Amino acid sequence: MSAYHHEKENINVHYFLDQVKSYWYLFVISLILFIGLAYAYNTFATKQYLVSSTMLLQPRPVNQNATTAYANDGITDALNTAENLKNEGDVLRSRNLMKEVVQAMSLNVRSYQNSGLLASEIYEDAPFTVQVLNHRVDSVKKRAYIINMKDNESLHITNEDEYLDKWATFGKKIRLPQYDIVITRKPGMTWGKEYSIEITDEDDAVTTLLKGYDAEFIDKATTSVEFTFYYPHPKKGEVILQTLMNRYLQDNINNKKRIIDSSINFIDKRIAVVEKELDNIERNFQDYRSNNNIADINEQSKVLVGNASEYANRSQQQKIQLSIINDLKNRLRDPDNQETIPGSLNIQDASFTASLVQYNNLLTERAKRKLSLSETNPIIVNIDQQLQVVRKNLLQSINSYQKEMQLSSQGISNQAGVLNSSLRDVPGKQRAIIGFSRQQELKQQLYMYLLQKREETSMAKAAEIPYSRVLDNAKSSKSPVKPVKSIIYTMSFFLGLIIPFGYINTRKMLSTKIVSEADIKKQTDLAIIGKIGHHGLPEKRVVDVFSRSPVAESFRTLRTKLRNILHNGSNVIMITSSVNGEGKTFLTWNLGSTLARAGKTVVILELDLRKPKLSGMLGIDHNDYGFSSYVLDGADADEIIKQSGHNDNCYIISSGPLVQNASELLLDDKLGQLIEELRHRFDYVLIDSSPVGLVSDALIIQKHVDATIYVCRHNYTNKAQIEIINEIKNKDKVDNMYLVINDVNYSKAGYNGYGYGLGYDY
Repeated sequence: MSAYHHEKENINVHYFLDQVKSYWYLFVISLILFIGLAYAYNTFATKQYLVSSTMLLQPRPVNQNATTAYANDGITDALNTAENLKNEGDVLRSRNLMKEVVQAMSLNVRSYQNSGLLASEIYEDAPFTVQVLNHRVDSVKKRAYIINMKDNESLHITNEDEYLDKWATFGKKIRLPQYDIVITRKPGMTWGKEYSIEITDEDDAVTTLLKGYDAEFIDKATTSVEFTFYYPHPKKGEVILQTLMNRYLQDNINNKKRIIDSSINFIDKRIAVVEKELDNIERNFQDYRSNNNIADINEQSKVLVGNASEYANRSQQQKIQLSIINDLKNRLRDPDNQETIPGSLNIQDASFTASLVQYNNLLTERAKRKLSLSETNPIIVNIDQQLQVVRKNLLQSINSYQKEMQLSSQGISNQAGVLNSSLRDVPGKQRAIIGFSRQQELKQQLYMYLLQKREETSMAKAAEIPYSRVLDNAKSSKSPVKPVKSIIYTMSFFLGLIIPFGYINTRKMLSTKIVSEADIKKQTDLAIIGKIGHHGLPEKRVVDVFSRSPVAESFRTLRTKLRNILHNGSNVIMITSSVNGEGKTFLTWNLGSTLARAGKTVVILELDLRKPKLSGMLGIDHNDYGFSSYVLDGADADEIIKQSGHNDNCYIISSGPLVQNASELLLDDKLGQLIEELRHRFDYVLIDSSPVGLVSDALIIQKHVDATIYVCRHNYTNKAQIEIINEIKNKDKVDNMYLVINDVNYSKAGYNGYGYGLGYDY
């Protein structure tokens, strides 16, 4: 099968060459037509110039915090934006950007020198300008107006679609069905013979321009964008592309300003809010300090702590004094206590001090007297009396002083309590003051930050620097780049070949008949051993074997191939086909005649028992003794073998009288006996069988033959019938089968091989 597939790969090339050879006139006409069209297109098509430029993109910021995006440490950060190159590329290719250019340059209005096919667009050299006013329709239909100048003041304008033919004045409004236009003459410009203007809808103009425009990143490693723009007028194309880039840069600046203005407005609103909040905090802080008598909480707390400590010490001293007084009172109340009282007691009372000195002196005097006097001595008694009086005075003084001390101690304690209470309130007040201070500080910082950011953002706004910049200005090619003549001619040449080939091939594909050798080779790998040409004489069934005609030569070639295929002792050949009319009987007889002409003895066995034609073609009555007589009546082989009447070496066994059970006759063992006898008596045994596509007779005969020739007829055999051949070969395991194509017209069909050469006699 590999050889088969390899052969199939070569079929298409040979098939194409055959088509060119057979239908050369179609290819010539098609080539002339398409090359002529290519010439006309290259001559009259609108020439396109390539305008190119380059821009370095720095995409607009996407940071939500506009102040950070534009004004972090000054205006420099306004340019350090986050990259979003894909979006910027989409912006450059957007309809909106191109529409801005169309509106800015009025590109929906084009001016031409001349009109029709001879029109060529003009730009700066146009001697007039056109302004479109007062649109009366939503969607403007494309219209072309022809303009001719009558004199320096008036012009003539026409349009067939609107049945327009009028005279107008330069600079005056011209009313048209869709809009009004004003045509103004440029001073100092020379007026030509004829001009035309074309007015379209802006959206249509945008669509037309976008078809010839593209903006692509040069590579993934850079942020540079290359612009390409195709336009008929080189200078105008440069201006259009340059305007587009400038509009993009200006849009960047405007967008930056819009964002910064929005940021400034936001900052101003925040400053007003923060200023109000800061004022409220300061007012509340002031009221709190006034209500709590706070000037300086730290200094006041220090004083408060000092006073509380002082009063605590005084209270402690008061307690010590009271304790001393209580002890002194106890000693004075004891009459037996003769100890002196220390004069160092811190009792601030003059009478107490004087009495105490007197008391101690009396005790000292008594102790001295006691050394020499007795208790009953009047001196001692007098001293005791004095001591009693003085002790009483001391007790009175001490009581009085104690009361003063108690009152003073109570006052000190009360004041100490007040101070301690104030000290306990200090942390809360201090915390409240800290809270006020913190809020005040935060609001002040926010207020100062907003003021700073407003200044920085204003500075960034003042810097009118776009995100991107133009690296190369728009520049047009020196000569038109479209149409590309070489490509147009090349495409036309190939179309001139493909169209007729496609037409021929489509016809053949739609055809259900076999019209070429490729039709067979595409469906089966069976070998084709012969191609019998069309003889042009349908009424003549026998080919003149002495002729040197192409048909005779094809039979001689088939004879040669059979000798190469068959081995010694293999000489029984069956000829069959798919249906009637494919020429199997014609092939059988002429092959037999050709073999006999080479000196071989040939017998033709007519086993098409249902519709025998061979015997009738040779003028023999098939109802005479034949194969059916041999099987049914027991006739001898010699009785059924007859001379063909056309060659002494060629014999025929007719089908015999027609019978109803033809298949049963072929299944009889006498068929094998007859074929075996004929094999030994003749050099070749040719069997003309029934069509295999109609009945199974040929499959019954198949087991007795050495080779089977399957006949297909050009432009007659159906392509679907080739599958019958494959089924016989694959399902019935028939390997010794070969194809012969009959009635081939070499002048029209795609067949390889021979057909007109000289054959060789063997």
